[in-house]
Amino acid sequence: MKRCNAKTRKGTPCQRYALKNVKNGRCRLHGISTGAKTKAGRERLRAAQLKHGYYSKESISQRKKIKEMLTLATETIQMAENA
Repeated sequence: MKRCNAKTRKGTPCQRYALKNVKNGRCRLHGISTGAKTKAGRERLRAAQLKHGYYSKESISQRKKIKEMLTLATETIQMAENA
């Protein structure tokens, strides 16, 4: 049987047997998954990786709008004080 021969953390070749149905000839630890293929799978992965959403598009646009409103309010207050 063919061996995996992927490089381990020690720098030595992996000694596990390669899987027959995997194109790259690696073992189950080094060559099975290549990531999500379908759109639904990628969406599930994206949702699972989201931790807090601080840098999501919605959060960034919301903070930008709040900043614009605060700037406008500050300018209005300054104009009222100067008048």
